[in-house]
Amino acid sequence: MTKDLLKEQLIEYGTKLGFGLIRVTSSDPLKLWDCQIRIRREQDPDSTRLWNNMEHDPKEIMPEARSIVVALWPHTPYKANFPKGIGRCSAYYKEYPKGRQAAYKLGGFLKQAGYKIVVQPNLPAKEIAHRAGIGYFGKNALIHTQEYGSWISLHYILTDAPLTPDTGMDSISDCGDCDLCMRACPTEAIVKEGQVIPSKCIRHHMLSSDFVPVDIREKMGGRILGCDICQMVCPFNKKGMLEAGLPSPEEMELFNIKDILKEWPTGLKNRMNNMGELIGKNYARAQKVLSMAVILAGNSKDESYMPYLIPLLKHPHPPIRGHSAWAIGEIKAHGFRNILKEALIEEKDERVRKEIYRVIDY
Repeated sequence: MTKDLLKEQLIEYGTKLGFGLIRVTSSDPLKLWDCQIRIRREQDPDSTRLWNNMEHDPKEIMPEARSIVVALWPHTPYKANFPKGIGRCSAYYKEYPKGRQAAYKLGGFLKQAGYKIVVQPNLPAKEIAHRAGIGYFGKNALIHTQEYGSWISLHYILTDAPLTPDTGMDSISDCGDCDLCMRACPTEAIVKEGQVIPSKCIRHHMLSSDFVPVDIREKMGGRILGCDICQMVCPFNKKGMLEAGLPSPEEMELFNIKDILKEWPTGLKNRMNNMGELIGKNYARAQKVLSMAVILAGNSKDESYMPYLIPLLKHPHPPIRGHSAWAIGEIKAHGFRNILKEALIEEKDERVRKEIYRVIDY
């Protein structure tokens, strides 16, 4: 089978799987990432751990590699506002597992043809997509296309199959003077064209098992997973926003803030199992989801959450106790300072004590 025929059949199969666009690039080193990693380490040293396992040379992963297949999985975004009491989740997290599963099937096509494959190796997906001609970088560091905007997930397969590479994009970005995403970011995380500071990004702190910085908590609003703010204002995403909808009522109920707070003594096992089926088990972790629910309760300023937040001042996980103290302080229900002073008597963790003092001394 010729390499062009193999590529043609691969694209045909990938299209049937649901991919919106499939392109190929070579297995040459990814020079842009090699440069970017140095810049990122200088800008935000604390985020270095995020990139430690990322390779810029595909042949470090597969020495005989010849091609990288890139497949774009499109999705329709969710509306900006969810019903009251429901944490907002980005549609990306529901669609990404579908795209990943389809990528393994696409890789299976090459494997069946006698070639080696590695699906989703530790390589910079966005540079691969740009070099394969999928799309341009936005100033928010996301890849966007004319047809789908940035409402996509990127999937890629490293292989020794000799596929003809496609032509890459003619420039890094096509944003021109537009800086809507930079101006819309509530934490000013987008500092230069294509430069996002992870420690300032809301998404970076979502479903964290650690204390979330106070200024980030306040900007999370009603978002439990995913931000989308920089995407919602992007002109390339206008079509997607016009088509945006909401998840099904059953899916939204999984992110019911009051129910999450109410169910924590049971371990949230059933809810996490169902949530894991929707957004992936890696994100559906009880402790992390509960921590986010507490923050969203605080941002709501709704006194009806108080009966569920007060018991959480005795939760075994310090960040949840700290976030609960903060949330109680944000709601400011009658007697909230006395409630926190009582919690302070038994509290031993200095980080949680600091959270309580911040509220009662305000």
